[in-house]
Amino acid sequence: MSMTIYTGRIDLTEPNGVKYDYERFILTVNPDATRTLRTVTRSPKGDLLRDVNQIVEANWRPIEAIGRLFFKNKAEGTVLRRIVGDKLQSYVWSRDGAMDFAEFDAPPNMNIGYHPIFHDAWKMCFLDTSHRELQPIFGHTVSNSWNGSSLGHGQKVSSKARFDGRESVSVPAGTFECERFVWNTSFGKILHVWRSGPDHMFVKLTVAEGDKAGSVYELASLETQKVDWQPEA
Repeated sequence: MSMTIYTGRIDLTEPNGVKYDYERFILTVNPDATRTLRTVTRSPKGDLLRDVNQIVEANWRPIEAIGRLFFKNKAEGTVLRRIVGDKLQSYVWSRDGAMDFAEFDAPPNMNIGYHPIFHDAWKMCFLDTSHRELQPIFGHTVSNSWNGSSLGHGQKVSSKARFDGRESVSVPAGTFECERFVWNTSFGKILHVWRSGPDHMFVKLTVAEGDKAGSVYELASLETQKVDWQPEA
């Protein structure tokens, strides 16, 4: 069995020039061509931590995801989701251990949003890159805030984005051949997103308009390892 493992870090530079170690990630391309993204994200204030694990099919259809939220060193809860057929099953555990279940429709081309910044590159995965017209993005979030500062069953969200061309982009982790997208989010922001390669590696995101306009998220480090585990004789 063989797989590819990417390990990296994403830094945030705020409009005032202050830089933060924002997100750590491990992305694996699994033996069955599914992909697993594990992220740990820290808020600039350092009081909020999100631990998220998401797995998608080879065609980018979500399979399942789990996220835990910590605030001021205390666990706030856990959300587990899995797509079964055309339904999204959602389980929420609160801080006191109580569990709540809900089920939602899961139409084709829907993303499951847990708010890691890396995943914004994956939200572009269903867009047609043969033209530059606006296209819909459908998602189901776990939080009503853009930065995911709460956890719950969330809600369906829709927005629009467009493919905006290809270009070479240099970030601290290196220079990458990228696809660029312009995303009109449902949270009143316009984002520019750059991704690279068949695994849609996050490279860069800028807040062009809206709250915190001028913020820049960049791939700060990246290691790639190809692993081939041979079965025992």
